[in-house]
This record gives sequence, structure tokens and C-alpha cells, in this order.
Amino acid sequence: MATRGRKPTPIELKLLRGNPGKRPLKANAQVVQQTEAALTDNPPAMLLEEAQSYWDYAILHAPRSLLKKLDVYLLAAWCNAAARYEHNMRLAAKSDVIPVRGAKLAGLDAKDRPIMHNPFSAAARSYLKDMTLLASELGFTPTSRARLGALETGSEPENPWLHLGRA
Repeated sequence: MATRGRKPTPIELKLLRGNPGKRPLKANAQVVQQTEAALTDNPPAMLLEEAQSYWDYAILHAPRSLLKKLDVYLLAAWCNAAARYEHNMRLAAKSDVIPVRGAKLAGLDAKDRPIMHNPFSAAARSYLKDMTLLASELGFTPTSRARLGALETGSEPENPWLHLGRA
């Protein structure tokens, strides 16, 4: 059974955002310093061979300082799901429905046979669900990146109201 309510915000994010709730932080809470995952790191053994390209792409294009060494197993699961999703989508694209086969149906014309949904479509939907969940956890979706705040500090956005006070 799932726990109710929002997931607790990590102490690191509260400190990054300046503790927006202004509630006292736990005295024994510590900011965990983790090392970043890098291109030179070896992927876990659970990574499928066909998912290697997704691994390389994710490590290369993830926002700076987002992926930590502790996240490599989640990343490998995302890569595996992405590779399997792509494979099943290619198989499902051949036909959305397929005729039911069996010895009892052998005497029927092809047009009279019942049809069923392609099982590759259902498998692809399952992998897409896994990918979406893992992508959200890893900070790969626009919404999850917005929740994390701007990790890559660049120039401050220009205040659109500044020019109103000037004459």
C-alpha cells in the first residue's frame, strides 16, 4: 500500500531553494555529498547491450550535476525500458490488430477469424509507463526539472518590470 500525501522534499532542495516554507530543518539532517556520474563511468552489468546508446545519450545530455553515482541503477533501468519500448513499438507498428490463430479456427476464412490487439502494443505501453516514472525520478522531464529548480546557474533572468520605473 502506498503512503499518502506528497513525497518529502530532500534537505538539499530545501537549502537550494532557501527553505521556502521557513519551517525549521531537522537538526540531525545532513546534506549528502555524492559524486557525479560521468561519461567515463562503466554502466552497471544489468544494462542491456541494445540500451547502451540510451545510456551514452542520457549521461551526455543530462543537466550538469543532476546524475549521481547512486542513480546509475535507476538510469540503467530507464535505458533498458527505453530500448525495449523502441523494440516493441517497431513490432507493433506492423499491425495494430492481428488475427487469432488456433486449430479450431483453421477452417475459417481469414476475414471471418476474430482479431485481437497486438500484444507488442501492450508491452510497449508498459515500458512507456516505466520510462515515464523513471524519467520523472531522474529529473528528465520538464516538470521534474522545474521542481528541482535551476541547477545550472547562468545569468539571472531579466526582470520585465524594471523598465517601468525608468523615465
